[in-house]
Amino acid sequence: MEALALPFSVKVLADGASDGTQSVKHDFRSLLPAATRTKKDHIIVPQADIEFLEGELLVTRLNNIQKWLWLCGRPMPPRPLHRQVVLSRNITVSEEIELHLVWHKYRIFIKPLPPYPLDPDFWASHLLASGTKSDGRSKQVADDFHIAKDNGLLPEAVSWEGWKTLSAQFLQHYSYTSENPRHCYGELRLSWLNKVYRFTQGSMLRGYSQVAAHKFYIDLIKDNFRVLAAVLGYVAIVLTSTQVGLATEELQANKAFQRASYGFTVFSIVAPLIVAVGILLMVLVPFFVNWRATKIYERLRFREMGVL
Repeated sequence: MEALALPFSVKVLADGASDGTQSVKHDFRSLLPAATRTKKDHIIVPQADIEFLEGELLVTRLNNIQKWLWLCGRPMPPRPLHRQVVLSRNITVSEEIELHLVWHKYRIFIKPLPPYPLDPDFWASHLLASGTKSDGRSKQVADDFHIAKDNGLLPEAVSWEGWKTLSAQFLQHYSYTSENPRHCYGELRLSWLNKVYRFTQGSMLRGYSQVAAHKFYIDLIKDNFRVLAAVLGYVAIVLTSTQVGLATEELQANKAFQRASYGFTVFSIVAPLIVAVGILLMVLVPFFVNWRATKIYERLRFREMGVL
């Protein structure tokens, strides 16, 4: 089997270049975060092992809905950071790789580039050796570089000259087939990701992510009743018009208009009650589901922690 080549050799975190031959002896602890959260919600000191790298790099949930991503974004590279600013999108830092380049209204979530993928020795020792594929690409300009540094998306040790050299080496041998299929699509719309996840993965309550969801149940009630109030305003206008019509001699004798007026009157009385009950159920059902899930998790968590 042909050995995978390093995507770049320049060391932007230090002077000089590397061919990866000394990677086994390299101490990568300084490149890793101080702490990390495991799948079971334990806070530990990270190790450059498969569990840590999977949590940092894999986008399993997006790969599960890969065939539906065309609904959520276009198969094109993400827009540069300066373009995001022009579009009035606030750059929101998120360490969650599944939210990287996902946007909602006036926010776009971007995962900062940690130090370890910028070290060619780390690639040789942990990424290429484990078969992990590169999934990063973008056209860099000076303005984007400064925006990235100002928002904490790049390590402080990375210089503009070093970044240009790394980008040139990376793009020289870059291939679309070497990236994760998710990154064939640049930016993804969160509202459509939620819809796709609800109807294809059965996650009706949570969707793909709740970062854009209502933070309080009372806000959910207010927003839905605000829409209901707007609809009722239109219904009131129609009922008033109906009363005016029934007062005219031409429509008093019109049986079709009489039946339509009768039906709409009954509808205007019953429909708001049904919608109001539906809104309350939209709040109560998630509340009890979340309460039950919280109690179950609490019991399992305390048992695992050995805490009464």
